[in-house]
Amino acid sequence: MSFRDVMAAALYHPRFGYYTNLMGFGADGDFVTSPERHPAFGWLLGRQALEVWEALERPRPFGILELGAGSGALAEALVGFLRGEGLQDVVYTLDEVSPALREVQQRRLDGQEFRWEGAEELANFILANEVADALPVHRAVMRNGHLHELLVDAELQWVQASEPHPRLDAYFQALHVLPEEGQVMDICLELEDLVKSISQRLERGMALVIDYTASPPRDSLLTYYRHTLGSDPFVRLGEQDISAHVDLRTLVRLGIAQGLKAGAVAQRGLLYNLGFPQVQARLTGMTDREALGHLVDMNAAGGQIVGVFMLRGMPDGYKPAGAAGREWPEPRSVPSLPPNADEADFLGQWHEAFGEENSEVSNQTSESS
Repeated sequence: MSFRDVMAAALYHPRFGYYTNLMGFGADGDFVTSPERHPAFGWLLGRQALEVWEALERPRPFGILELGAGSGALAEALVGFLRGEGLQDVVYTLDEVSPALREVQQRRLDGQEFRWEGAEELANFILANEVADALPVHRAVMRNGHLHELLVDAELQWVQASEPHPRLDAYFQALHVLPEEGQVMDICLELEDLVKSISQRLERGMALVIDYTASPPRDSLLTYYRHTLGSDPFVRLGEQDISAHVDLRTLVRLGIAQGLKAGAVAQRGLLYNLGFPQVQARLTGMTDREALGHLVDMNAAGGQIVGVFMLRGMPDGYKPAGAAGREWPEPRSVPSLPPNADEADFLGQWHEAFGEENSEVSNQTSESS
C-alpha cells in the first residue's frame, strides 16, 4: 500500500491515530512547537493580526481562523495581545480535527472570542502553524528519469513500484527540477487541497502558513517520541509523531495559482520584523532567554521554519509588517515564562538571603548563571 495511507492512518485514524489521542505538548508530550516554547510567539503574531485589522479599516467582527490549533497556546497568546490593545470584537475559530486536542483547547481557552464551530466561514486572518508538515506524503525514488513510489508491504518493508507514478512525475515537472538518480524524497500531493481550503475561507485579509520547509522535496521524514528525534515511521505506529518538511516553492506557487499574493520569510526575520528585540530587551530570566533564543536561532526554529504570507483584497501597496518590518511603539508589558525549577530555587534562596530589595540584582545574576 502507499506510504501516504500508512502515514494518514498512523496520525489520523479515528480510534488509533496519534493526533486522535494526543493530549498535550511540551514536557509531557513528544515535541514542542514555537507557541508552546514561549508565549512571545503568539504575542508577536498578534501584532501582525492587528496590522491586518487596521489595514482593512477595522472590520467588526474581525474573523481569525487557526488550522490545527494544537494545545491552544497560540490562540491564547494572540488573543491576549489583542485584548491588551483594546480589540475586543474578535471571533477566533479553531479548526481542530483531533477530538483529544479539542478538549485540551476548550479547557485552556476562556473567552467569548473562541469557538470551534463555523470553521468553513470566511475569515480575515488565517493561521496554520506547523500543520502542513503533518499532511501525509508519498515516498518515492528516482529511477531512469522517473519517480517510482516506495510502497509498504505486509512486513512493513519498503517496496519499489515497478511503474512510474504519473502524479509524482508531474509534480516535479511543475517545479522544473529533475532529482538525481536514486534520490529518495517525500512529496505531499495534498498541499494543493490545503491551499485551496485556505483560499476558499480567506475573505479580505491574510493567511500565514508557518512550517519547516525543504525545496525541492527531499528525504525529510522525521518522527518524534518523547522528545527523541527518529526517522523510522514504522515503529510505534499511532504512538509517535510523523512529519515531512513542506515544499516551500510549491506552497508559494499554489498560493499564487489561487489568486493570492504570496511571499515568504524565515521565522527569525518574521519575529524580528514584528518587534522581537523589544521582547528580548525586557526579559532577563534564564528560562525566558533560552526559550526566546530557540525561536530565532538560525540553526533551529529561526532558520528551519519559514512563514508564507498569502494576501487577498489588501490595500494597494500593502506590505505585511512581518515581511517588511515597521517602527513599533514600546510595549507596556510583554509575556514571560515562569522560571524553571532550578532558576526558581536559585531566586528563592537569593530572596531569602538578601531580601526583595535586591530583586533586580538577582534577576541579572540569574541571567548570567
